[in-house]
Formats: sequence, C-alpha cells, structure tokens
Amino acid sequence: MSESVKFSLDFAVIGISIVFVSLAIISFAIWLIRKADDGWQLHEANKKEEALEKEQNIDTTTLIIISAAVATMALGRFHIRKVRRLMKGDSQHRPWSVQGRAVLHGSHITGNRKRQR
Repeated sequence: MSESVKFSLDFAVIGISIVFVSLAIISFAIWLIRKADDGWQLHEANKKEEALEKEQNIDTTTLIIISAAVATMALGRFHIRKVRRLMKGDSQHRPWSVQGRAVLHGSHITGNRKRQR
C-alpha cells in the first residue's frame, strides 16, 4: 500500500470515530435531559394530585356570604354543612358545558316555604 492510501484510510477511520463518539455524547445528553423532564413532570403531577386531594377551606367571610345568599333564595333558615367545587381546576371544560351546567343547577328552584317562628 502506498503511503497516501494508508494516510487517507487512517484519516477516514479517525473522522468516522469522532463523528460516532460525538453522536453518542449527544444521544446521552438527550437521554439525560429526557429523564430529568420525566422526573419533573411526575413531580408536578404528584403536586397537583396532592393539591386536589387536600381539603379545601373557605374563609369565614365567603362562607357567610354564601349562607346569606342561599337563605335569601330559599326563604328559610338553613345551615350549610359543606361547600365544594363542582368542576376540578385541572379538568378541561368547554365554556358551553360550563354554561349548561350553570343553567341546569339554576333551574332547581326551591318552593316557597313559610318561615317557622
């Protein structure tokens, strides 16, 4: 083999080796970033689940206002035991379905009750 052919083969092998090592490093970096992102998304999902499972508290002023509105609408004295959210914050609802639910719940009109003295 001539000297120039041997040099060109060595040069090609070194060039191909550099390319494959570079691709392996890039591939490892992408894998590492993906694992970190999967871990972060799992952490975020766990935080959301914990927030949804946590008992929701309403401040006293809001609870008094809701109680007064319900008592006024129902024309009687009632004790509100529990207030809860109908639709969870992370769920995807279209505006028309939210409006339909509001109309449906608003149609449940209680009858006129005479106040007990």
